[in-house]
Amino acid sequence: MTQRMAVRDAVLSKLQTLSDYTFPPPGTTEEIDSKKLPAIVVGFATENIEHEMYGGTSRQLDLTIAALVKSDGDIYAALDQAAADIESALQDDATLGNTCDLFLLSQTQFALDQDHPLGEVRLTYRAQYSTDPSAL
Repeated sequence: MTQRMAVRDAVLSKLQTLSDYTFPPPGTTEEIDSKKLPAIVVGFATENIEHEMYGGTSRQLDLTIAALVKSDGDIYAALDQAAADIESALQDDATLGNTCDLFLLSQTQFALDQDHPLGEVRLTYRAQYSTDPSAL
């Protein structure tokens, strides 16, 4: 298993303590059923790599954690609550159980579906870690 997958799995493990959400299988391309909302999806965004002098790499992996919500009331309140739930589940462990050197929130984005009472909050977290070529 690569370090990217270990980081993603550690994030999923922490988020799955949020009992009010469903979790589609990682990497799924299936449409999420609106009856199963709110839902959380975790994926990779980008990974920046700096090569170190002795062959290893320093990596910054951006993961996206998207919460999809439905509300007949204030959709912004539902999105804000989803963001707060995710941040709360991930805030106490800056190394994700030693799967990375540092794990921090770097961006939050909100999107609405104007035709339906649906919204998405997308949190981007940056995981910094190093790889050793002899360990690959």
